[in-house]
Amino acid sequence: MFRILIITAGMIASLYGATVISIIGTGGIFNFFYLVLGIVLIAIGAFWKTGKSKERKWQKVILILAGLGLTVFLAVEAAIITCSLKETPAGADYVILLGTQYRNDGPSVDYRARLMSAYEYLTENPDTFLIATGGQGDNEPVSEAEGARRFLTARGISEDRILIEDRSTNTVQNIRNAYELLKESGNDPAQCGVVIVSASYHLLRARFIAERIGFYDVGTKGSTGLPVLMPHFYTREFFALIKDGVLSVFDL
Repeated sequence: MFRILIITAGMIASLYGATVISIIGTGGIFNFFYLVLGIVLIAIGAFWKTGKSKERKWQKVILILAGLGLTVFLAVEAAIITCSLKETPAGADYVILLGTQYRNDGPSVDYRARLMSAYEYLTENPDTFLIATGGQGDNEPVSEAEGARRFLTARGISEDRILIEDRSTNTVQNIRNAYELLKESGNDPAQCGVVIVSASYHLLRARFIAERIGFYDVGTKGSTGLPVLMPHFYTREFFALIKDGVLSVFDL
C-alpha cells in the first residue's frame, strides 16, 4: 500500500509539473520542480521494499528526513498564508508595486492581478502615491514599471501619482531601489507608511525584505493569479524564503 501511495503521488506530481511547464514554459529552473519530484517519487516507490531487513535502514532515514522537511514546509506555508490574509491598512503614503512579466500584448495574468489590486487601493486612497518597480527583461517590450504606468493611467490614475523605478530585476532590488527613490525625493523611508502590492504568496518575503532594508511601517495587499499555478508559486516561495533567511543571517 505504501508503495502504491508513493507512486501515485509521483504520478500526480509529474502530471502537475507538466501542466506548469505547459503554461509558463521552461524559462526558470524551478519550473521543473514538480516534474522532477514526481519522477523521484516514482523511482522511490519502484525500489521500496517491505518487511524487516537491516538493509532497509535507508528507508527509515528517508522517512525521518521527509517528515522533518514536511513539518518545516507546512510551518513556512502557514506563515505565508497568514501574511496574505492580514488586513491592508488604509491611507498609506506610498504603494510599492512589485513588477512581474509584461508581454507584447500587455501584463501577464499574474501582473494584471497585481495591477488591479494596486488600482483598487489607489482609487480608495486618493492621497496615496505609487512606486511602480521592475526593469525590462529580454522578452519584454517595455519595463515592468512603464507597463504599470500605462495600465493605471489608462484607467484614470493621474500620472503625477506614479513614480517609476525601472532598473530592478528581482524583489530585493525592487524594494531597495524604491527605498533609495524615496530618499532622493526628500522623504525618510523609515517614516513613510507603505503598502506592498504583490501576489499573495509573495507578501511575507516582500515584507521581510522591506523591513530588513529599512522600512518600518509596512502593510501588504495581495492578488491572485491563475489558481492552477498557485501550488507551484507557493512551493517556490518556500525555497525563496529559506534562501533569504540564510542570506540575512550572514548579512549578504
